[in-house]
Amino acid sequence: MATASFATRVIPGPTPLPLVGRALQSYKLLHDPLRYLRHHYQTYGPLSGIQRGDTSSIFAFGPEYNRILLSNATLFYTIFETITPKRSKERRRGIGLLNMNGEQHRQQRKLMMPAFHRKQVEGYCADMVSYTEAMLSRWRPGQQLDMAEEMRELTMRIAVKTLFGLDLAHGVHGVGESLRLLLDAGVFSPAVAMFPIDLPGTPYHRVLRLGEWFEREIMELIAIKRANPADQHDVLATLLHARDEEGGKMSDMELIGQANTLFIAGHETSSNALTWTLFLLTQHPGDFADVVDELDGVLGGATPSVAQIGKLHKLEQVIKESMRLLPPAALTSRISTAPFELGPYSLPKDTIVTFGQYITHHMPELYTEPDKFIPRRWETIDPSPYEYLPFGAGPRMCIGATFAMTEIKLVLAMLLQRYRPAVQVGTQIDWHMRVTLAPRSMPMAVEAQDRQFTKQPVGGNIHELVDLR
Repeated sequence: MATASFATRVIPGPTPLPLVGRALQSYKLLHDPLRYLRHHYQTYGPLSGIQRGDTSSIFAFGPEYNRILLSNATLFYTIFETITPKRSKERRRGIGLLNMNGEQHRQQRKLMMPAFHRKQVEGYCADMVSYTEAMLSRWRPGQQLDMAEEMRELTMRIAVKTLFGLDLAHGVHGVGESLRLLLDAGVFSPAVAMFPIDLPGTPYHRVLRLGEWFEREIMELIAIKRANPADQHDVLATLLHARDEEGGKMSDMELIGQANTLFIAGHETSSNALTWTLFLLTQHPGDFADVVDELDGVLGGATPSVAQIGKLHKLEQVIKESMRLLPPAALTSRISTAPFELGPYSLPKDTIVTFGQYITHHMPELYTEPDKFIPRRWETIDPSPYEYLPFGAGPRMCIGATFAMTEIKLVLAMLLQRYRPAVQVGTQIDWHMRVTLAPRSMPMAVEAQDRQFTKQPVGGNIHELVDLR
Protein backbone atom coordinates (compact mmCIF):
# COMPACT_ATOMS: atom_id res chain seq x y z
CA MET A 1 0.00 0.00 0.00
CA ALA A 2 1.41 3.41 -0.96
CA THR A 3 2.18 5.95 1.73
CA ALA A 4 3.60 9.46 1.76
CA SER A 5 5.54 9.13 5.04
CA PHE A 6 8.79 7.27 5.64
CA ALA A 7 9.90 5.51 8.79
CA THR A 8 13.37 6.17 10.14
CA ARG A 9 13.98 2.48 10.80
CA VAL A 10 16.95 1.13 8.90
CA ILE A 11 16.50 -2.11 7.01
CA PRO A 12 19.05 -4.79 8.00
CA GLY A 13 22.04 -4.99 5.71
CA PRO A 14 25.67 -3.99 5.23
CA THR A 15 26.72 -0.41 5.81
CA PRO A 16 28.06 0.97 2.50
CA LEU A 17 31.59 2.33 2.56
CA PRO A 18 31.95 6.05 1.77
CA LEU A 19 32.21 6.96 -1.93
CA VAL A 20 32.50 3.40 -3.31
CA GLY A 21 30.04 1.55 -1.08
CA ARG A 22 26.97 1.50 -3.33
CA ALA A 23 29.05 0.95 -6.48
CA LEU A 24 30.86 -1.98 -4.84
CA GLN A 25 27.62 -3.60 -3.70
CA SER A 26 26.12 -3.10 -7.19
CA TYR A 27 29.15 -4.74 -8.77
CA LYS A 28 28.87 -7.73 -6.41
CA LEU A 29 25.20 -8.09 -7.28
CA LEU A 30 25.84 -7.91 -11.02
CA HIS A 31 28.97 -10.07 -10.95
CA ASP A 32 27.62 -12.91 -8.80
CA PRO A 33 23.93 -12.24 -8.16
CA LEU A 34 22.77 -15.59 -6.82
CA ARG A 35 25.57 -15.95 -4.27
CA TYR A 36 25.06 -12.33 -3.25
CA LEU A 37 21.34 -12.78 -2.66
CA ARG A 38 21.83 -16.09 -0.82
CA HIS A 39 24.35 -14.35 1.45
CA HIS A 40 21.89 -11.55 2.19
CA TYR A 41 19.09 -13.99 2.97
CA GLN A 42 21.26 -16.18 5.20
CA THR A 43 22.83 -13.19 6.99
CA TYR A 44 20.00 -10.68 7.33
CA GLY A 45 16.77 -12.63 6.85
CA PRO A 46 13.84 -12.33 4.43
CA LEU A 47 14.01 -8.53 4.16
CA SER A 48 17.30 -6.69 3.85
CA GLY A 49 19.00 -4.10 1.73
CA ILE A 50 21.30 -1.15 1.32
CA GLN A 51 20.15 2.38 2.14
CA ARG A 52 22.01 5.63 1.64
CA GLY A 53 20.39 9.01 1.72
CA ASP A 54 17.09 8.92 -0.15
CA THR A 55 17.87 5.86 -2.27
CA SER A 56 17.31 2.22 -1.41
CA SER A 57 18.10 -1.21 -2.82
CA ILE A 58 16.01 -3.84 -1.09
CA PHE A 59 16.12 -7.66 -1.11
CA ALA A 60 12.83 -9.38 -0.28
CA PHE A 61 12.37 -13.14 -0.08
CA GLY A 62 9.37 -15.41 0.41
CA PRO A 63 5.87 -15.95 -0.97
CA GLU A 64 4.25 -12.96 0.74
CA TYR A 65 6.78 -10.52 -0.66
CA ASN A 66 6.53 -12.27 -4.04
CA ARG A 67 2.76 -11.68 -3.94
CA ILE A 68 3.14 -8.00 -3.08
CA LEU A 69 5.73 -7.38 -5.79
CA LEU A 70 4.21 -9.48 -8.57
CA SER A 71 0.50 -8.83 -8.12
CA ASN A 72 0.71 -5.02 -8.34
CA ALA A 73 2.19 -4.22 -11.75
CA THR A 74 1.17 -0.57 -11.38
CA LEU A 75 3.16 0.06 -8.22
CA PHE A 76 6.13 -2.14 -9.13
CA TYR A 77 7.59 -1.72 -12.60
CA THR A 78 10.01 -4.14 -14.19
CA ILE A 79 13.56 -2.92 -14.82
CA PHE A 80 14.72 -5.69 -17.13
CA GLU A 81 17.30 -4.03 -19.39
CA THR A 82 18.50 -4.89 -22.87
CA ILE A 83 21.22 -3.21 -24.90
CA THR A 84 19.94 -1.65 -28.12
CA PRO A 85 21.62 0.00 -31.11
CA LYS A 86 22.68 3.52 -30.21
CA ARG A 87 20.73 5.25 -32.93
CA SER A 88 17.48 3.62 -31.85
CA LYS A 89 18.06 3.34 -28.11
CA GLU A 90 15.51 5.95 -27.14
CA ARG A 91 12.98 4.72 -29.67
CA ARG A 92 13.22 1.18 -28.44
CA ARG A 93 13.58 1.74 -24.71
CA GLY A 94 11.06 -0.47 -22.94
CA ILE A 95 9.86 -2.12 -26.13
CA GLY A 96 10.40 -5.80 -25.25
CA LEU A 97 7.54 -7.30 -23.21
CA LEU A 98 9.93 -8.06 -20.33
CA ASN A 99 10.80 -4.38 -19.91
CA MET A 100 7.45 -2.80 -20.76
CA ASN A 101 5.21 -1.38 -18.08
CA GLY A 102 1.78 0.13 -17.58
CA GLU A 103 -0.70 0.48 -20.41
CA GLN A 104 1.98 -0.26 -23.03
CA HIS A 105 2.61 -3.66 -21.45
CA ARG A 106 -1.10 -4.50 -21.19
CA GLN A 107 -1.75 -3.53 -24.81
CA GLN A 108 1.26 -5.40 -26.20
CA ARG A 109 0.61 -8.50 -24.11
CA LYS A 110 -2.97 -8.59 -25.38
CA LEU A 111 -1.71 -8.40 -28.96
CA MET A 112 0.75 -11.23 -28.31
CA MET A 113 -1.56 -13.63 -26.44
CA PRO A 114 -3.05 -15.31 -29.57
CA ALA A 115 0.44 -16.36 -30.69
CA PHE A 116 0.85 -18.33 -27.43
CA HIS A 117 -2.65 -19.73 -27.04
CA ARG A 118 -2.62 -23.45 -26.29
CA LYS A 119 -4.04 -24.35 -29.71
CA GLN A 120 -1.42 -22.19 -31.42
CA VAL A 121 1.35 -23.82 -29.37
CA GLU A 122 0.09 -27.23 -30.43
CA GLY A 123 0.66 -26.08 -34.01
CA TYR A 124 4.35 -25.58 -33.21
CA CYS A 125 4.75 -29.18 -31.98
CA ALA A 126 5.54 -30.56 -35.43
CA ASP A 127 8.60 -28.30 -35.62
CA MET A 128 9.65 -29.25 -32.08
CA VAL A 129 9.42 -32.94 -32.98
CA SER A 130 11.20 -32.51 -36.31
CA TYR A 131 14.22 -30.70 -34.86
CA THR A 132 14.44 -33.07 -31.89
CA GLU A 133 14.38 -36.07 -34.22
CA ALA A 134 17.15 -34.52 -36.34
CA MET A 135 19.31 -34.06 -33.24
CA LEU A 136 18.73 -37.59 -31.94
CA SER A 137 19.41 -39.12 -35.36
CA ARG A 138 22.79 -37.41 -35.39
CA TRP A 139 23.83 -38.91 -32.02
CA ARG A 140 25.55 -42.28 -31.71
CA PRO A 141 25.61 -44.61 -28.67
CA GLY A 142 28.75 -44.00 -26.62
CA GLN A 143 29.28 -40.53 -28.09
CA GLN A 144 30.63 -37.84 -25.74
CA LEU A 145 28.65 -34.58 -25.93
CA ASP A 146 28.33 -31.25 -24.16
CA MET A 147 24.64 -31.64 -23.36
CA ALA A 148 24.31 -27.95 -22.49
CA GLU A 149 25.49 -27.01 -25.98
CA GLU A 150 23.27 -29.65 -27.60
CA MET A 151 20.20 -28.31 -25.79
CA ARG A 152 21.11 -24.69 -26.61
CA GLU A 153 21.47 -25.56 -30.28
CA LEU A 154 18.18 -27.46 -30.30
CA THR A 155 16.14 -24.78 -28.54
CA MET A 156 17.71 -22.08 -30.72
CA ARG A 157 16.66 -23.95 -33.86
CA ILE A 158 13.14 -24.45 -32.50
CA ALA A 159 12.92 -20.80 -31.42
CA VAL A 160 14.12 -19.41 -34.75
CA LYS A 161 11.69 -21.67 -36.64
CA THR A 162 8.62 -21.05 -34.48
CA LEU A 163 9.31 -17.37 -33.85
CA PHE A 164 10.58 -16.32 -37.27
CA GLY A 165 9.71 -19.17 -39.64
CA LEU A 166 13.39 -19.75 -40.47
CA ASP A 167 15.07 -23.14 -40.80
CA LEU A 168 18.59 -23.21 -39.38
CA ALA A 169 19.08 -26.86 -40.28
CA HIS A 170 20.44 -25.81 -43.67
CA GLY A 171 22.87 -23.16 -42.47
CA VAL A 172 22.95 -20.33 -39.95
CA HIS A 173 20.69 -17.44 -40.84
CA GLY A 174 21.62 -13.91 -39.87
CA VAL A 175 18.82 -13.57 -37.30
CA GLY A 176 19.85 -16.65 -35.33
CA GLU A 177 23.56 -15.91 -35.64
CA SER A 178 23.24 -12.28 -34.54
CA LEU A 179 21.20 -13.29 -31.50
CA ARG A 180 23.63 -16.06 -30.61
CA LEU A 181 26.56 -13.65 -30.81
CA LEU A 182 24.68 -11.07 -28.73
CA LEU A 183 24.36 -13.63 -25.94
CA ASP A 184 27.96 -14.76 -26.29
CA ALA A 185 29.13 -11.13 -26.20
CA GLY A 186 27.75 -10.83 -22.68
CA VAL A 187 24.77 -8.58 -23.32
CA PHE A 188 23.83 -8.90 -19.63
CA SER A 189 27.37 -8.92 -18.22
CA PRO A 190 28.62 -6.49 -15.54
CA ALA A 191 31.19 -5.11 -17.99
CA VAL A 192 28.43 -4.07 -20.41
CA ALA A 193 26.05 -2.79 -17.73
CA MET A 194 28.54 -0.83 -15.63
CA PHE A 195 30.78 0.54 -18.40
CA PRO A 196 28.50 1.71 -21.25
CA ILE A 197 31.35 3.20 -23.27
CA ASP A 198 30.84 3.11 -27.03
CA LEU A 199 34.49 2.89 -28.09
CA PRO A 200 36.04 0.28 -30.40
CA GLY A 201 37.27 -2.70 -28.41
CA THR A 202 34.86 -2.30 -25.48
CA PRO A 203 32.22 -4.98 -24.72
CA TYR A 204 29.51 -2.32 -24.93
CA HIS A 205 30.64 -1.28 -28.42
CA ARG A 206 30.54 -4.88 -29.62
CA VAL A 207 27.06 -5.43 -28.19
CA LEU A 208 25.75 -2.27 -29.87
CA ARG A 209 27.14 -3.31 -33.25
CA LEU A 210 25.60 -6.77 -32.91
CA GLY A 211 22.31 -5.16 -31.92
CA GLU A 212 22.37 -3.08 -35.09
CA TRP A 213 23.01 -6.22 -37.13
CA PHE A 214 20.03 -7.98 -35.49
CA GLU A 215 17.79 -4.97 -36.15
CA ARG A 216 18.68 -4.95 -39.84
CA GLU A 217 18.04 -8.69 -40.15
CA ILE A 218 14.62 -8.45 -38.48
CA MET A 219 13.62 -5.45 -40.62
CA GLU A 220 14.46 -7.44 -43.76
CA LEU A 221 12.47 -10.40 -42.45
CA ILE A 222 9.46 -8.21 -41.65
CA ALA A 223 9.54 -6.82 -45.19
CA ILE A 224 9.60 -10.35 -46.65
CA LYS A 225 6.67 -11.47 -44.50
CA ARG A 226 4.60 -8.44 -45.43
CA ALA A 227 5.26 -9.09 -49.12
CA ASN A 228 4.29 -12.79 -48.77
CA PRO A 229 1.51 -12.97 -46.17
CA ALA A 230 0.06 -16.34 -47.21
CA ASP A 231 0.72 -19.58 -45.34
CA GLN A 232 2.85 -18.16 -42.52
CA HIS A 233 2.24 -19.60 -39.05
CA ASP A 234 5.24 -18.41 -37.02
CA VAL A 235 4.99 -16.03 -34.07
CA LEU A 236 6.37 -13.01 -35.93
CA ALA A 237 3.81 -13.45 -38.72
CA THR A 238 1.05 -13.67 -36.11
CA LEU A 239 2.27 -10.48 -34.44
CA LEU A 240 2.44 -8.69 -37.80
CA HIS A 241 -1.27 -9.24 -38.29
CA ALA A 242 -2.39 -8.82 -34.67
CA ARG A 243 -4.88 -6.02 -33.92
CA ASP A 244 -6.45 -4.86 -30.67
CA GLU A 245 -10.08 -3.79 -30.19
CA GLU A 246 -9.34 -0.32 -31.54
CA GLY A 247 -7.47 -1.67 -34.56
CA GLY A 248 -4.07 -0.85 -33.06
CA LYS A 249 -1.06 -2.89 -34.13
CA MET A 250 2.64 -3.18 -33.34
CA SER A 251 5.12 -0.78 -34.88
CA ASP A 252 8.25 -2.12 -36.56
CA MET A 253 10.32 -1.09 -33.54
CA GLU A 254 7.94 -2.96 -31.23
CA LEU A 255 8.14 -6.05 -33.43
CA ILE A 256 11.94 -5.94 -33.28
CA GLY A 257 11.93 -5.54 -29.51
CA GLN A 258 9.43 -8.34 -28.98
CA ALA A 259 11.35 -10.68 -31.29
CA ASN A 260 14.55 -9.99 -29.36
CA THR A 261 12.90 -10.54 -25.99
CA LEU A 262 11.02 -13.69 -26.97
CA PHE A 263 14.12 -15.32 -28.41
CA ILE A 264 16.33 -14.59 -25.39
CA ALA A 265 13.68 -15.50 -22.80
CA GLY A 266 12.43 -18.66 -24.51
CA HIS A 267 15.67 -20.05 -25.90
CA GLU A 268 17.72 -19.60 -22.70
CA THR A 269 15.17 -20.84 -20.17
CA SER A 270 14.16 -23.95 -22.09
CA SER A 271 17.71 -25.08 -22.85
CA ASN A 272 18.78 -24.72 -19.24
CA ALA A 273 15.68 -26.47 -17.89
CA LEU A 274 16.33 -29.39 -20.25
CA THR A 275 20.02 -29.61 -19.34
CA TRP A 276 19.46 -29.43 -15.59
CA THR A 277 16.68 -32.04 -15.77
CA LEU A 278 18.88 -34.49 -17.67
CA PHE A 279 21.70 -33.97 -15.17
CA LEU A 280 19.43 -34.51 -12.16
CA LEU A 281 18.09 -37.74 -13.64
CA THR A 282 21.65 -39.07 -14.03
CA GLN A 283 22.12 -38.47 -10.30
CA HIS A 284 18.86 -40.16 -9.27
CA PRO A 285 18.65 -43.63 -10.89
CA GLY A 286 15.33 -44.54 -9.27
CA ASP A 287 13.55 -41.50 -10.65
CA PHE A 288 15.22 -42.04 -14.03
CA ALA A 289 13.85 -45.60 -14.12
CA ASP A 290 10.36 -44.45 -13.13
CA VAL A 291 10.26 -41.93 -15.98
CA VAL A 292 11.44 -44.45 -18.58
CA ASP A 293 8.88 -46.99 -17.32
CA GLU A 294 6.17 -44.40 -17.79
CA LEU A 295 7.37 -43.47 -21.27
CA ASP A 296 7.39 -47.16 -22.27
CA GLY A 297 3.89 -47.67 -20.90
CA VAL A 298 2.31 -44.59 -22.46
CA LEU A 299 4.27 -44.20 -25.69
CA GLY A 300 5.73 -47.64 -26.43
CA GLY A 301 8.66 -46.10 -28.31
CA ALA A 302 6.50 -43.78 -30.43
CA THR A 303 6.77 -40.02 -30.81
CA PRO A 304 4.37 -38.46 -28.28
CA SER A 305 1.22 -36.74 -29.42
CA VAL A 306 -0.09 -33.62 -27.69
CA ALA A 307 -2.74 -35.71 -25.94
CA GLN A 308 -0.17 -38.24 -24.70
CA ILE A 309 2.01 -35.52 -23.19
CA GLY A 310 -0.75 -34.86 -20.68
CA LYS A 311 -0.56 -38.47 -19.48
CA LEU A 312 3.15 -38.33 -18.60
CA HIS A 313 2.65 -37.51 -14.93
CA LYS A 314 6.01 -38.74 -13.63
CA LEU A 315 7.82 -36.81 -16.35
CA GLU A 316 5.92 -33.68 -15.36
CA GLN A 317 6.85 -34.19 -11.70
CA VAL A 318 10.52 -34.52 -12.66
CA ILE A 319 10.39 -31.31 -14.72
CA LYS A 320 8.58 -29.38 -11.99
CA GLU A 321 11.06 -30.56 -9.37
CA SER A 322 14.01 -29.69 -11.60
CA MET A 323 12.63 -26.16 -12.12
CA ARG A 324 12.04 -25.83 -8.39
CA LEU A 325 15.54 -26.92 -7.50
CA LEU A 326 17.38 -25.07 -10.31
CA PRO A 327 14.97 -22.47 -11.72
CA PRO A 328 16.39 -20.95 -14.92
CA ALA A 329 14.83 -17.61 -13.97
CA ALA A 330 16.43 -17.50 -10.51
CA LEU A 331 15.96 -13.83 -9.56
CA THR A 332 13.96 -10.76 -10.57
CA SER A 333 13.93 -7.02 -9.80
CA ARG A 334 11.27 -4.32 -9.68
CA ILE A 335 11.33 -0.54 -9.11
CA SER A 336 8.60 1.28 -7.21
CA THR A 337 6.59 3.98 -8.97
CA ALA A 338 5.38 5.52 -5.69
CA PRO A 339 6.08 5.36 -1.96
CA PHE A 340 5.08 1.99 -0.49
CA GLU A 341 5.21 -0.24 2.56
CA LEU A 342 7.06 -3.54 2.69
CA GLY A 343 6.85 -5.43 5.95
CA PRO A 344 7.41 -2.95 8.79
CA TYR A 345 9.23 -0.46 6.54
CA SER A 346 8.05 2.56 4.58
CA LEU A 347 10.05 3.08 1.42
CA PRO A 348 10.23 5.83 -1.19
CA LYS A 349 9.51 5.96 -4.88
CA ASP A 350 12.27 4.54 -7.12
CA THR A 351 13.29 1.88 -4.60
CA ILE A 352 14.74 -1.16 -6.39
CA VAL A 353 13.49 -4.43 -4.92
CA THR A 354 15.23 -7.68 -5.90
CA PHE A 355 13.71 -11.04 -5.04
CA GLY A 356 14.67 -14.60 -5.88
CA GLN A 357 12.68 -17.54 -7.19
CA TYR A 358 15.61 -19.76 -6.25
CA ILE A 359 15.49 -18.69 -2.61
CA THR A 360 11.72 -19.12 -2.34
CA HIS A 361 12.00 -22.59 -3.88
CA HIS A 362 14.59 -23.58 -1.27
CA MET A 363 12.73 -22.44 1.86
CA PRO A 364 12.38 -25.38 4.28
CA GLU A 365 9.07 -24.01 5.58
CA LEU A 366 7.66 -24.52 2.07
CA TYR A 367 9.52 -27.64 0.89
CA THR A 368 10.89 -30.43 3.07
CA GLU A 369 14.55 -31.19 2.32
CA PRO A 370 14.51 -28.26 -0.10
CA ASP A 371 18.00 -28.83 -1.53
CA LYS A 372 17.18 -32.40 -2.60
CA PHE A 373 15.66 -33.64 -5.85
CA ILE A 374 12.42 -35.39 -4.79
CA PRO A 375 9.94 -35.52 -7.70
CA ARG A 376 7.42 -37.56 -5.71
CA ARG A 377 6.79 -34.54 -3.47
CA TRP A 378 4.52 -33.26 -6.26
CA GLU A 379 2.07 -36.11 -5.58
CA THR A 380 1.03 -34.41 -2.34
CA ILE A 381 1.94 -30.70 -2.53
CA ASP A 382 0.11 -27.92 -4.32
CA PRO A 383 2.07 -24.70 -3.76
CA SER A 384 0.52 -21.31 -4.43
CA PRO A 385 1.62 -19.27 -7.48
CA TYR A 386 3.86 -17.21 -5.17
CA GLU A 387 5.48 -20.27 -3.54
CA TYR A 388 6.38 -21.94 -6.84
CA LEU A 389 7.08 -19.51 -9.67
CA PRO A 390 9.54 -20.77 -12.31
CA PHE A 391 7.65 -18.69 -14.88
CA GLY A 392 6.86 -15.80 -12.56
CA ALA A 393 3.35 -15.01 -11.34
CA GLY A 394 0.66 -12.37 -11.50
CA PRO A 395 -0.21 -10.20 -14.51
CA ARG A 396 3.35 -10.42 -15.85
CA MET A 397 3.64 -14.22 -15.71
CA CYS A 398 5.71 -15.54 -18.63
CA ILE A 399 3.58 -15.46 -21.76
CA GLY A 400 5.50 -18.44 -23.15
CA ALA A 401 5.01 -20.82 -20.19
CA THR A 402 2.78 -23.24 -22.12
CA PHE A 403 5.18 -23.18 -25.09
CA ALA A 404 8.16 -23.91 -22.84
CA MET A 405 6.53 -26.77 -20.93
CA THR A 406 5.30 -28.38 -24.14
CA GLU A 407 8.77 -28.13 -25.68
CA ILE A 408 10.54 -29.52 -22.60
CA LYS A 409 8.14 -32.49 -22.31
CA LEU A 410 8.37 -33.36 -26.00
CA VAL A 411 12.15 -33.21 -26.12
CA LEU A 412 12.64 -35.28 -22.96
CA ALA A 413 10.04 -37.87 -23.96
CA MET A 414 11.76 -38.43 -27.30
CA LEU A 415 15.31 -38.32 -25.96
CA LEU A 416 14.87 -40.59 -22.93
CA GLN A 417 13.14 -43.33 -24.91
CA ARG A 418 16.15 -43.62 -27.21
CA TYR A 419 19.17 -42.65 -25.09
CA ARG A 420 20.48 -42.89 -21.54
CA PRO A 421 22.60 -39.80 -20.83
CA ALA A 422 25.36 -40.47 -18.30
CA VAL A 423 28.07 -38.42 -16.60
CA GLN A 424 31.49 -39.83 -15.85
CA VAL A 425 32.92 -40.11 -12.32
CA GLY A 426 34.38 -36.81 -11.14
CA THR A 427 32.94 -34.67 -13.96
CA GLN A 428 33.00 -30.99 -12.98
CA ILE A 429 29.48 -29.56 -13.04
CA ASP A 430 29.55 -25.80 -12.49
CA TRP A 431 26.74 -23.28 -12.61
CA HIS A 432 26.85 -19.57 -13.35
CA MET A 433 24.39 -16.74 -13.82
CA ARG A 434 24.11 -15.38 -17.35
CA VAL A 435 20.62 -14.37 -18.42
CA THR A 436 19.51 -17.39 -16.43
CA LEU A 437 20.89 -19.95 -13.99
CA ALA A 438 22.93 -22.00 -16.46
CA PRO A 439 25.50 -24.81 -16.49
CA ARG A 440 28.90 -23.76 -17.81
CA SER A 441 28.98 -27.07 -19.66
CA MET A 442 27.45 -30.51 -19.22
CA PRO A 443 29.79 -33.30 -20.44
CA MET A 444 27.81 -36.50 -20.95
CA ALA A 445 27.96 -39.76 -22.83
CA VAL A 446 24.77 -40.78 -24.63
CA GLU A 447 24.28 -44.51 -24.37
CA ALA A 448 21.47 -46.50 -25.97
CA GLN A 449 18.51 -46.68 -23.58
CA ASP A 450 19.63 -49.92 -21.89
CA ARG A 451 18.07 -49.10 -18.49
CA GLN A 452 21.46 -49.38 -16.76
CA PHE A 453 20.71 -46.51 -14.41
CA THR A 454 23.63 -45.77 -12.09
CA LYS A 455 24.80 -42.70 -10.23
CA GLN A 456 28.33 -41.40 -10.76
CA PRO A 457 29.65 -38.83 -8.24
CA VAL A 458 30.48 -35.42 -9.72
CA GLY A 459 32.55 -32.44 -8.63
CA GLY A 460 32.06 -28.73 -9.18
CA ASN A 461 30.14 -25.92 -7.55
CA ILE A 462 26.78 -27.59 -8.26
CA HIS A 463 27.04 -28.88 -4.69
CA GLU A 464 26.45 -25.32 -3.46
CA LEU A 465 22.90 -25.45 -4.83
CA VAL A 466 21.89 -29.10 -4.78
CA ASP A 467 22.28 -31.85 -2.16
CA LEU A 468 23.36 -34.86 -4.23
CA ARG A 469 24.13 -37.16 -1.32
